[in-house]
Amino acid sequence: FDLEKNILIIALDKEINKFLFDYDLEIIYEPFNISQKGTKNFWKFRCEMFLEIYKKYGSFIHSDVDAIWLKNPLNYLKECPGDLLFSQGTVFPRNMFNKFGFVACCGFFMIRESNASSTFLHELHKGIQKDKDDQLAVNKILMKYYKSFNYIDIYREKANLQNGKTFLIKCSNYPVSGNIRKFFHFDFPSIGKFKFGNDQMLSFALLPHKLFTRTKESISSSTIIAHPLAPKDNIEKIKMFKDLNIF
Repeated sequence: FDLEKNILIIALDKEINKFLFDYDLEIIYEPFNISQKGTKNFWKFRCEMFLEIYKKYGSFIHSDVDAIWLKNPLNYLKECPGDLLFSQGTVFPRNMFNKFGFVACCGFFMIRESNASSTFLHELHKGIQKDKDDQLAVNKILMKYYKSFNYIDIYREKANLQNGKTFLIKCSNYPVSGNIRKFFHFDFPSIGKFKFGNDQMLSFALLPHKLFTRTKESISSSTIIAHPLAPKDNIEKIKMFKDLNIF
């Protein structure tokens, strides 16, 4: 399977766009200066890009640039059922973590095309206008519509945060599905305008943490996507990745 033919890169500045120009990749050049416009506005911008990508392509995978693909995830993902397939985060937002023992991470996820997924993305866009953070908005949607989650097995892993605090996150060796409350399908002729349609079932799966990792301690030979907590400084981030032998 030729991954390069299925990659779409969102280039946020001229330097990245120029660097990638000679590669045989699909690129969308959408200038966005985070230092000037701020992170909160960036999350809104990113969600708008999700909507555009979904509208054009349907199903898609989103991966942060520092979520390192150690293996091709497509074979695993295609066997995993669900409209939403999310990697596991650590403890933010805390109310989601306190209630369910895990949080969904926006660094790596898959959206499958369905009426429920379309509703989810529009509700996410609406939520980000208020919350100013995509991971907070995603987990608030999960808290709103899911009353519990089903584990085939449970184990705990340490998450050592950069502030020095350590938490035990609830993990599984298998995808974790949820018991959903009623989820309405909306017909969106434009963002912000909707009407009630038929009830839809929004299916969600939390991907196994050992395969889609968010902590450097859990990276192993079985890891598919390594997205360890890392310094914000790019030089320090790359150094850590090289020390972990994943870059």
